Amino acid sequence: MAPGHSRVFFALWPDEVTRRALAAATRRVHERLGGKATRPDTLHLTLVFVGEVADARLPDLHGAAARVQAPAFDLLLDRPDCWRHNRVAHLGPSRTPPALLNLVGELEVHLAAAGVAFDERPYRAHVTLVRKADCGRMTVGGGDGEMGNREGNREMENPPTAPIPWAVGDFLLVKSSLRPEGARYEQLGRWPLL
Repeated sequence: MAPGHSRVFFALWPDEVTRRALAAATRRVHERLGGKATRPDTLHLTLVFVGEVADARLPDLHGAAARVQAPAFDLLLDRPDCWRHNRVAHLGPSRTPPALLNLVGELEVHLAAAGVAFDERPYRAHVTLVRKADCGRMTVGGGDGEMGNREGNREMENPPTAPIPWAVGDFLLVKSSLRPEGARYEQLGRWPLL
């Protein structure tokens, strides 16, 4: 990364109770699928991935976040899945709350208005539990979820984790630094939801 630049994204960061539940789910999925488990202190749900930006543009990101007027909401992480194309085992909602999609949409609108580029791929809410997972070691699900078997996705039958409720009350801007031991995250800002 160029000097004077940061790799950043907006995310939901779990409270301690939610983090413990996600860490336990990570351990169970890791035991089942192998791979590299996400460290408990780095578990999060990405809202908008911005990528590399000049540090001089960080105030623009803060300004965009400050303009968001979105309600707090409850999120239920109840759908374990594994993307075979990149070997990522994750946990997401079987029904994405409209308030979560609204939050993502508001962030994107305000970032675009500020002239900040971001990843515009279709949004899929998920918390990454394990990278380099052996997705072939999971039982194939019924394929009736929103992802079904597109892109070689396979839902877990008899999931190794119970649904995890998450009361979402704020969102963060996070800086990511890639290290040999894994990503290191630094929280650059936090904004409450209504």
